[in-house]
Amino acid sequence: MSVYVDSAIHALRGRLMCHMFSPDLDELHAMAERIGIEQRWFQDPLTMRVSWPHYDIDQTRRAIAIDLGAVVCDRYQTVAMAAIIQGRPDKLRRIRALADPSRAFAPATHVPAWLIEQGFAQIWNWEEADWPPESE
Repeated sequence: MSVYVDSAIHALRGRLMCHMFSPDLDELHAMAERIGIEQRWFQDPLTMRVSWPHYDIDQTRRAIAIDLGAVVCDRYQTVAMAAIIQGRPDKLRRIRALADPSRAFAPATHVPAWLIEQGFAQIWNWEEADWPPESE
């Protein structure tokens, strides 16, 4: 399992921020500790009004996380990972539609191969009936 950082850069209180996330919360918290982020800054959908578990991190800590092995995601990869983390096949179907090479506008064609590379080969074919996936 990996820790991921997105490419979305947003200004927050004078700093440029992005998201750090993982399907494995233990690994996410371990990375947060390694880059100097306190666990109290964890954004937990069970206790807060956020849609998925993550940390907001600044650009300095993002660079450190990448040096320590965090995987950089573009917007489509991030949404696919969010679908996995949230258990949301509807989100995955939206990305799947944007990855269909037969469409005139298919900006996410790279996502299926990327998910396979990340160890989530089975996800691309998951349907609601198969959710959540059985662990291998």
